[in-house]
Amino acid sequence: MKVAIIGTGFSGVAAACQLLARLPAGSELYLFNASGSMARGLAYGTQSDEHQLNVPAARMSLYPQDPGHFQRWLQTQSLAGDGHEFVSRRLYGVYLQASLQAAQAEHPGVTVHSVVAAVQELETQSSGAERLRYTCADGSSATLDVDAVVLALGHFAPRAALPALQQLPAGLYINDPWQASALDELDAEAPVALIGSGLTMLDMLLSLRRRGHRGPLLALSRRGLQPLGHRANELPPPNWQLDHALTREAQTLRQMTRLFRAELRRAAALGRDWRDVLGAFRAHTASCWSRLDLSDRARFLRHLQALWDVHRHRAAPSAIAVLEAARASGQLCAVAGRLQLVELLDGGRARLSWRPRGGGEARSFEAARILNCSGPTAGSASGFAAERSPLLAALQQQGRLQPCPLGLGLHTDAGLRLLDAQGRPQAGLFYLGPLLKAQHWEATAVPELRVFAERLAQACTAP
Repeated sequence: MKVAIIGTGFSGVAAACQLLARLPAGSELYLFNASGSMARGLAYGTQSDEHQLNVPAARMSLYPQDPGHFQRWLQTQSLAGDGHEFVSRRLYGVYLQASLQAAQAEHPGVTVHSVVAAVQELETQSSGAERLRYTCADGSSATLDVDAVVLALGHFAPRAALPALQQLPAGLYINDPWQASALDELDAEAPVALIGSGLTMLDMLLSLRRRGHRGPLLALSRRGLQPLGHRANELPPPNWQLDHALTREAQTLRQMTRLFRAELRRAAALGRDWRDVLGAFRAHTASCWSRLDLSDRARFLRHLQALWDVHRHRAAPSAIAVLEAARASGQLCAVAGRLQLVELLDGGRARLSWRPRGGGEARSFEAARILNCSGPTAGSASGFAAERSPLLAALQQQGRLQPCPLGLGLHTDAGLRLLDAQGRPQAGLFYLGPLLKAQHWEATAVPELRVFAERLAQACTAP
């Protein structure tokens, strides 16, 4: 059997390790990655140790059936703790790479090919095989026929808040803050604007502080919400039981919101932390999301998603301490408002003008560097743009995708087979990654993605 995995971030590595354990001897596994950096991706490609995982080590095993796998690996590096620690994302990338190499060694009957190339097109052959057309790093083109393809594509780069930002000179506006040169040649006293105030903003703040940056920082977002932190001992007390009316019976967003707020009040009355409620609800999120109709899902995205994200996706306590210090010193000013105008000034700077949330006169800030920290995006209500994902755009044009009408991602069947435009599962085409959010909502973190990877491998290798 021949299987190709396109993308080798967490999702691609998780799928590869699960497939290696299930593919019959004599099989071939092709790992495609345009960047040539295996087991990294957007989340774990950073080389900065101050960028920490947002989940304690005890919950970050690659394997759902072996929850202690990551901690045991940390022991081999003489880094093991009690499971509460938040290790660097760079180190987690090393773990993923080591785990993939170990899985290859444990299953020598499967040949693994690492291909540094960008896949641009898939085509189903009359035999049922999938033909990949791809461009290699040297510019040459090639094709490959395989029995199955796993799309393990992650998030796309953020969109600019205003088109005018894209017209600014190179180096003044950075749309992708993760590029290696994002902070190069930046004077320590220079004012910096951060468009967005969430976890990406926090990562950039950490990088700036590590470099000794002393200049003023503006974090501008629609609501002004900033990251919240995990507890220092982030292994929640067990046995918090949610009301069945919330987890099993509620059918509308209004009902769920009312019952969820009641749970928070009950927890507070018992002296428990609100994080315990979110932790208990996590196992039921997908079920609740599946019961909401399209209008309620749209209403959630419009009114509640920002609040949900800041409470659900929390940061390591040490990172929050840096954020609080930057605010207390006056270096960081976080504001809520809508960016309205960007003007290029003399001296290589730009003036950003925004309207404060709730009204009032426009305000402005002059910046020597502008970083788009609005976070990664998925598709749009109409699908996938060719400039953001040529492969997904081509598949949609072929009628081989069913994008979410709210722009959250893609639809699959229970075995992660992609549905075509008519809603039919495609036997040899699978998807694993954050675009599963369209159907499951919880599909961006390791604890959920590793379970999806196991499910996909079982479906892909089923007789």
